[in-house]
Amino acid sequence: MSNFPSTKTQSPMLAIVELASKLWINHAISAAAKLGIADVMSYEAKSVEEIAQATETHAPSLYRLLRCLASVGIFTEVESHSFALTPMADFLRNDHPQSLRHLVMMHCQPWHLRFTGEQMHSVKNGEPAVKKVYQIDALYEYFDRDPEAGELFNKGMVGLTRNYHIPLIKEYDFSGFTKVVDLAGGQGGLIAEILKANPHLQGVLFDLPQAIEQAADFLAQQGVADRCERVGGDMFESIPAGADLYTISYTIIDCSDESAIALLSSIRRGMADNAKLLVIDSIVPTGDEFHWVKWLDLEVMTIGNGKARTEAEFKEIFEKAGFEWVRTISAGTPVSGMELAPVK
Repeated sequence: MSNFPSTKTQSPMLAIVELASKLWINHAISAAAKLGIADVMSYEAKSVEEIAQATETHAPSLYRLLRCLASVGIFTEVESHSFALTPMADFLRNDHPQSLRHLVMMHCQPWHLRFTGEQMHSVKNGEPAVKKVYQIDALYEYFDRDPEAGELFNKGMVGLTRNYHIPLIKEYDFSGFTKVVDLAGGQGGLIAEILKANPHLQGVLFDLPQAIEQAADFLAQQGVADRCERVGGDMFESIPAGADLYTISYTIIDCSDESAIALLSSIRRGMADNAKLLVIDSIVPTGDEFHWVKWLDLEVMTIGNGKARTEAEFKEIFEKAGFEWVRTISAGTPVSGMELAPVK
């Protein structure tokens, strides 16, 4: 667990100073991820000198970095100038099955920092910060000019999918379905996990043609390529027919209300009346409680025209698109599964 002091038990002055300084922690974690320090430690403590030699870094400066990270629960100083992994640091390992290393690295990339640093532009003008910084309407357009950034983003999203979505998949009963279509499925992280957990299912990965092309190798690596058809297209126009379950993950959050209703209406037109739609997204809680999605909403605000939504806001767009919200599935992560049925 993190050793970072709780703002609720501090004086207001100390609390705001430490909150304002958390950018330091963000960059320190990112540096550790880029250097691959967690992989160097593996499963045993290493001296600073050993880690510095393996990462080609300056040992005294590296010690200062590790000392700071240990103070917030990432690494632990087991004896003087010797550090080991902690449960949180374990997720920085590249070979961890649910590694978050790429997600951590992404947040401190120069291209990401440029638009997050212009958050005030979005607040003042109501338009994405990427429009000011990169002259584009949404972040995904930037990846056309910087494929390496796009690849890092995709790997980061796969890590997030494995950590947030796998518990949800385990909670959802797929036994009554035969064919699932994952809409806007990107590289195929979600559909791969669904198919691996449910050998009886056939799958379809549906996204824009260029995204579908890039998914072939990933699906093969996951061992599900023989059960997962890849189909390219525009889901605002039509979706693959013939499935009894459709899934869409973290896509509605990227849409304005008008766009979300248009997208959901298109899905409704392409579904059979007895099919189900599983929307995987985060629901913004009301009140002052801390929730990760409230901060994700600020990110969404800077990268496009989407927004995170409360339960009431989700219900409104679902009803306008012709869906009934049947039930909600939760699994102890910041995401929920919202099962929808077409209104007949």
